[in-house]
Amino acid sequence: MLHVPARIVLMYIFISVPCLDTSGVDKAMRMDAVFPPVIQPSDSGLPVGHLLPLGHQREPEGPVKEYTQPLTPTELWEQHAKSPYVPLVYRQAIAKAPAVTNWQSDKYIREKYGDLDVLVEKKHEDRGARPQRMPLGEFLDNYEAEDWYVVSLLPDPMRAEMQVPRSLLCGTFKKNILESNLWLSAGGTKSLLHYDADHNLHCLISGRKDFIMIDDKYDDLLDMADKKQFSGSSFSHLDMDRIDLLTNPQVSEVPWTWATLLPGDCIFIPAGYFHQVRSYGRSVAATIMWSPLDYFDDSDCATTDIDRYTALSDVRLQWTYKKGDKFIDMGYMNVEVMRNGLLEAMKRNNSTKLTKEIFGYYYEFAVVDEEEDKELEEEHLEMIDRMFGILDKNKTGYITRQGLQSLDIEVLKDAARLLDETHGPVRENDEDQTHDEL
Repeated sequence: MLHVPARIVLMYIFISVPCLDTSGVDKAMRMDAVFPPVIQPSDSGLPVGHLLPLGHQREPEGPVKEYTQPLTPTELWEQHAKSPYVPLVYRQAIAKAPAVTNWQSDKYIREKYGDLDVLVEKKHEDRGARPQRMPLGEFLDNYEAEDWYVVSLLPDPMRAEMQVPRSLLCGTFKKNILESNLWLSAGGTKSLLHYDADHNLHCLISGRKDFIMIDDKYDDLLDMADKKQFSGSSFSHLDMDRIDLLTNPQVSEVPWTWATLLPGDCIFIPAGYFHQVRSYGRSVAATIMWSPLDYFDDSDCATTDIDRYTALSDVRLQWTYKKGDKFIDMGYMNVEVMRNGLLEAMKRNNSTKLTKEIFGYYYEFAVVDEEEDKELEEEHLEMIDRMFGILDKNKTGYITRQGLQSLDIEVLKDAARLLDETHGPVRENDEDQTHDEL
């Protein structure tokens, strides 16, 4: 529900400062816009930046910290991915990926991957709208004329052309990669100001994207929507193109940093960190999401060659899409955290078996919203029955510790799907569009 030093002096979309003559070219499609914006003093008595896009209300604190070489996993953990989180930019981190060359061409993508399904949203983000599902080829045939934007799991075959930066190639990071997403549009896309539940390495393959980054400690100044149960993400109600400082004067108090990505560059967006993204021209990106855990185990790093080129198809992701899959599963939980939590619940209860009662203890602790001091209600009890029924695939009434440790990850994923509806529609030829069959 995302879009620097002297080598990049570029412009923000829809700003009021003078630009080069566009000769009728839509500013959303231009690649020469100046960013960050030049702050214009107000001579009308209204606050600086009133009814202008986010970023015009005050000067940025500076650019996001950047590197010309991706950090080692341990360095990334120590300097950026351990609380308090700090975003970063890697220049040319995926420059060797075949995608950076091949995916400049719609013809190449259509011929090689056009039969794979993707989820399609509106260019101007609408958190209340449901995505469409369609073949990638159909999208490419129409997206220049439609208000369409691919925001979808990166289909499995396309992962072979995407590079994994060395920062994620060992330790806890590699073991907890959740999913990879594909972003593709004709240009002029914009996101709401929002944050996500997981760490995100957003890598640009084609086009250009500008990012506004804001620390999560300023959430009370940003008119945030109520976070939905089971969701680790949320968004601001502010109109990103017209910040009303008479209604929301506090926005001028919010510090921000900025980044511009060009093809081959990646930005690390920490879990919970506010960001607003705009793209220009045809834009293609791939993201890698992983869990924000509070520890880092580097025990395998000494024996892993992180400098060897590694394709995304060579690492394990929990949530994937291949042709014919009923669901395109985006934004789901780390099911290995669920497995470990259930093992810990068994330990706390001095039990060698996971019973429905112990599963209920885990569910109450991990799922029921403690901030609202909720107790288990009928709907929770029904969910416990359904989820445990999936995990207890042998229908014995319990799962042994060994059985839980070796339980197929697909079974855990079936249980996790019950906690939230799928991000997009299921295959059209599947009559049952709910999770009841699980």
